[in-house]
Amino acid sequence: MTGMEVAGMDRIERGDPRFEEAISARLFNKLEVDRRPDAVLVPRTEDDVVAAVVGARAEARRVAVRSGGHSWIGASVRDSGVLLDMSSFAHVSIDRSTRTARIGPAVTSAQLVAALAAEGFAYPAGNCGTPGAGGYLLGGGLGLNWGHWKPACYSIRSVRVVTASGELVTASESENADLLWLARGSCPGFPGVVTEFEIELQDRPLDTRVSSWLFPLADLSAVTAWVARASAELPTFVEVAVVTFGPDRPMLPPGDGVPDHLVGVTAMAFVDDEEEARRALAPLAGGPGVPHLVYGDLDAVPFESLHFAFDASFPEGHRYLADTFWTDATTEGVLPDLRDLLERAPSGKSFVMAIMPGNGAATTGLPQDIGAYSMDARTLVLPYVVWEDPADDAANRSWLGEIAGRLERHSSGHFLSEVDLTVAPDRLARSFSAESWSRLQELRRRYDPEQLFHGYPEPIEKALAEDA
Repeated sequence: MTGMEVAGMDRIERGDPRFEEAISARLFNKLEVDRRPDAVLVPRTEDDVVAAVVGARAEARRVAVRSGGHSWIGASVRDSGVLLDMSSFAHVSIDRSTRTARIGPAVTSAQLVAALAAEGFAYPAGNCGTPGAGGYLLGGGLGLNWGHWKPACYSIRSVRVVTASGELVTASESENADLLWLARGSCPGFPGVVTEFEIELQDRPLDTRVSSWLFPLADLSAVTAWVARASAELPTFVEVAVVTFGPDRPMLPPGDGVPDHLVGVTAMAFVDDEEEARRALAPLAGGPGVPHLVYGDLDAVPFESLHFAFDASFPEGHRYLADTFWTDATTEGVLPDLRDLLERAPSGKSFVMAIMPGNGAATTGLPQDIGAYSMDARTLVLPYVVWEDPADDAANRSWLGEIAGRLERHSSGHFLSEVDLTVAPDRLARSFSAESWSRLQELRRRYDPEQLFHGYPEPIEKALAEDA
């Protein structure tokens, strides 16, 4: 029996008929990953995780960790070593007296918001329902109402972690505080295996309201100028997204007089009643001065159901590319520059989304002393490339490259969770403040000096090791 063979923990080696399914079945993105570990381990208890880490260390095998498999770049799938599949860790335990919850890294956003809502609670869960909590929280967690509540990683009060030495520890403000700091936003660079998060909870908004507008893409300049003007007067608990749509959009069937390319505006007010929502959204009431195609006025959508609309834009079984760009410009200053590219996207399912968290003010001055997550600006622009046919891979990659080239003109940094570091490794450091990036590297060397954990993509890890 090797150090990684533990009763009750499934081990799937290369050559096992189950191996390929164990690698790819839980990866959301169907764009192929050509890397393969030596084995997949599926621990069921914390003791299993400890045994797996100790065994990997004894056999000089590196370790990668997968919580939900939603990473666009398949970050958990690495060459050689072992992949720890944490899918058994999907528990949720709510403590009403302390307004906290203890959650496993594999619980999805949809599962978590439903469990919290039943107890009258919420937190800035992911806009989509499918990501696992582990990758989401370690990546920063830009989710529902995060402009007001701040990124979800700041909701973490403690974590249970198996370190590179094989020790199970708790990290909180009072013990192993540096590990807690790393858990708040270090992404795949976290030097350990999180078995449980303790998160702080918010009161569930009682009457979340959503207003939405749809316009021809030809009116992109007028629409983005309107949103930029209104944002100065919107409260931080209103979240506004500007989203472009192609002809294969999931939210509106084609019809007479409806252009192929559209731009939509969605404003979500996280409030307790309709009147409060109407007051909060009043700065948008005047519109952009051009006629809309569709308008939805203050539709009531329960907080725990908001993810359904987002999930429709990310259908399962598809191939994806994504990128992210922080900019100090407003929506008006950056999106109109993309209009010609949007009109010739190879896939009609691809789109670009822009959000001004807290309407340009709420995230200024992030508490960098308590978390690695440290990059923000006025506007976050996120291009998503969505298609099905492998024959279209090259065309879609090229198109995203053109989008990225335009957005780099305005960019002050990136959101690490959705940046393709395999293509643009220089964006790693630009996803943190200079101070946080320096501290992150030092702490990773301290907690994982032998690089047991795979961490960031291999070319980046080699470069970091050479610079150390």
